[in-house]
Amino acid sequence: MLLKDWAIDAPTPPYYDYPPNLTPHPFMGLRKFVAGRIHQMRAAQSYLAAHPSWFDQDPDLTCPRCGTEPETFQHAILTCPARTKDRDHLPKDVSSLGQDATL
Repeated sequence: MLLKDWAIDAPTPPYYDYPPNLTPHPFMGLRKFVAGRIHQMRAAQSYLAAHPSWFDQDPDLTCPRCGTEPETFQHAILTCPARTKDRDHLPKDVSSLGQDATL
């Protein structure tokens, strides 16, 4: 019932790929700051270059670390060559950032 009410009263924005769920996300077991950053990135409202802001109408979307492609959530966490060492801290089975991902 709760999920139906949410869908009617506060529908998920079209840009947000993660529908409401009553089960906590696995990353909620991380520290508060890290979990908050993951929520921001999933909502495309973070510091990443590919997440535009209201005050920068023509942003450079290129990843400032590697300069090879847009700095999206997927790129920053899973594919950026400059963050290879950071990925050593992720669980080894993280290969996706979808709603069912183990992140």
